[in-house]
Amino acid sequence: MAQLLDPARRDEHIRDIADTAADAMKTADTVIRTTRTVVTAADPDESLAISRSVSAALVETVRLITSTHRPAFVIAKGGITSSDTATHGLRIRRAWARGTLLPGIVSLWQPADGPAAGIPYIVFAGNVGGDDALADALALLRSAARCC
Repeated sequence: MAQLLDPARRDEHIRDIADTAADAMKTADTVIRTTRTVVTAADPDESLAISRSVSAALVETVRLITSTHRPAFVIAKGGITSSDTATHGLRIRRAWARGTLLPGIVSLWQPADGPAAGIPYIVFAGNVGGDDALADALALLRSAARCC
């Protein structure tokens, strides 16, 4: 996280993560994640700036990855994170809501335009799903990716 919040190292760190992830995606499922440790500042405005900086870094990482490698599917976690990843990272402007991938509100979207057109986009909003929900979603997506 320190590299991400250091303006002198931020851009290089984002490029390194994107390059590593794009390379890994050639042979395996790949996860881009942030730390679960909440980083805050002395006042609320500075804390918000940190959150926005992290979200912007994730968006830029997704853009860099998808500019070199088209994923078979994308799973995003969290409400604002999922929205930023879709609209800014994948540049989705329109999508078809295909329903739920799993019981509850794990949503399956199919982007209708832009660079992500046709890539299944799954949103795990908030704290949705049980202990095996992500593994179950991955199994379904892997199966669908192999068949088509």
